[in-house]
Amino acid sequence: MAEFEYDAGEEKNEDDDEEGGSWFFGGRTASIFLIDASEDMFQASSEANEDPSFMRAVKCIHSTLRNKVITSDQDMVSVVLFNTREMKNATDFSHIYVLQELDRPGAEKILELEELMNMSVKNFDKKFGNSNNANIHDALRVCQGIFTKCSSKLAGQSILLFTCRDDPHHGDNQKQRQAVQKAKDLREVSISLEVLHMGENFDVKKFYKDLIVLDDDERESQEQITLANPTSRFEELMERVTRLDHKQRTTGRVTFSLAPGVEMSVAVYTAVRKMYKPYKVKLRKVTNEEVRYMRKEYLEETGELLVPSDYVKYQEYGGKKIKFTLDELRSLKSVYQPGIVLLGFKPIEYIKPYFHVKPANFIYADEKSVQGSNKMFAALLDRCLERKVAPIVRLIARKNSSVSWAALIPQSEEVDENNSQISPPGFHACHLPFADDFRNIQMENMTRATTDQVDAAKAVIKKLRFKYSPLSFPNPDLETHWNNIEALALNRDSREPVEDFTAPDYEQMAKQVGHRIDNLRDMVYPPSYDPAQPPKKRPATSSAPAPKKAKPDPKSINVEEMAKAGTVNKLTMDVLKAWLQERGIKISGKKKDQLVQDVMDEVGA
Repeated sequence: MAEFEYDAGEEKNEDDDEEGGSWFFGGRTASIFLIDASEDMFQASSEANEDPSFMRAVKCIHSTLRNKVITSDQDMVSVVLFNTREMKNATDFSHIYVLQELDRPGAEKILELEELMNMSVKNFDKKFGNSNNANIHDALRVCQGIFTKCSSKLAGQSILLFTCRDDPHHGDNQKQRQAVQKAKDLREVSISLEVLHMGENFDVKKFYKDLIVLDDDERESQEQITLANPTSRFEELMERVTRLDHKQRTTGRVTFSLAPGVEMSVAVYTAVRKMYKPYKVKLRKVTNEEVRYMRKEYLEETGELLVPSDYVKYQEYGGKKIKFTLDELRSLKSVYQPGIVLLGFKPIEYIKPYFHVKPANFIYADEKSVQGSNKMFAALLDRCLERKVAPIVRLIARKNSSVSWAALIPQSEEVDENNSQISPPGFHACHLPFADDFRNIQMENMTRATTDQVDAAKAVIKKLRFKYSPLSFPNPDLETHWNNIEALALNRDSREPVEDFTAPDYEQMAKQVGHRIDNLRDMVYPPSYDPAQPPKKRPATSSAPAPKKAKPDPKSINVEEMAKAGTVNKLTMDVLKAWLQERGIKISGKKKDQLVQDVMDEVGA
């Protein structure tokens, strides 16, 4: 994907690290899919309902391009065929055909791959042809030339080679040496080469191992990651392409200080990030091009253009405005320098799941910045896994970032049955909460469950548990949104239906739980409870007005005592008027305060 670097900015919210922060464009990631078009790639697969290797490779690239349009449309993609009869490349190497030049993924590229997917073997032979005489050195050189001609800034370059022939230059030592040397040249200019070997009897040690594993220091780790067992299924091939083509971006590269003078370099990655629908963009009506606009601010009095250094912020204190420049504000936030500092160790069981305050980061060694970081990182990881402890650290992933205290949960490498890596070795930096992050909730009048009820609930939960993976539950709203855009871009009358995997599968849940749910219902709810019935409505409250209070009898009130006590103003006007009328005092047109004064004068209080 496109490489982005972090930009703190003045208005950056320090608590938004889990959302990826603010990023500025640092270059695009370029990928070339190099497909073997020999006759062996068109042979029928031994797996049931599986296409030939060539068609599986094209389908995999087609699916990758569709995903790139959604996730990283700034990436550059190219498709090159080798072992073809026809040739089409800038250097006129035989048996190499550049199907798609390096460019951003779009509707034209996707439709062209769909045409290739639906092409029969006869039509393919007529248009491209097959051969077994292509030189791997020439194919890699053509790919390097494609990268060189690209005028865009590239932050990552990779070649993904699809083939089912494990020894393409059998008996030709010169071609083998040329291919190995070209692979080393690509490595020196930061172009990665990955081999996606297909079939069942592919022996990677015959030829391609020497192209991929070039450094003795990385031989052991690379063999486990790249030299997995050959695949003959489309799902496995798609998973490997996604893993190799999707380049993780770093949140920051910092030093990890274990002790004074003992440091290594590590890279911090964002493990989880929320996906949003793309923002609306303004287009020019005539050309349909994106409209770019910029914002400038001017001084109202003089019309002078303002620059960031002209702004100041202030804090009012003691009736005065204490002004700070933006640089001074940034310096106030920098309590510590970016980096990771080891504070101690705690048993892993001390780190509770409810400590979660924001998504964790992933920590991995960065050998490029400090030599020897891989070995020191691996030694620390092995010791932590063996002793089941978690390092407690002070973590500042980048400049102007807030301080975080984190527990590094160690994770060992995990591979599947095909020796393909599922999870890499490293540490999950789980951010620890502060004291004010905990709440003391007081719950009153609670009904405690009995031991039998708890056991029945445990039996139900145990049957409904499964290993959660966010990849198994795509967002149906986003899927529908992108399917509509894809159907519009590719001029399709209908779109693919979207299945909502977030909706509970009640039928499967009933099969898993069985009679246990009935036992739990009988223990918790009364016998008359029926979950199929709608909840009973609460009886409607009476809308009749409340009965009015009876008015007190004026004759029963001792007005004279209340006047002497000074509380006569609490009497109503009706009581005051009745008391004054009995004594022949005029009350017409008088307000309450005048009536109260007349009472006071009459009583002589």
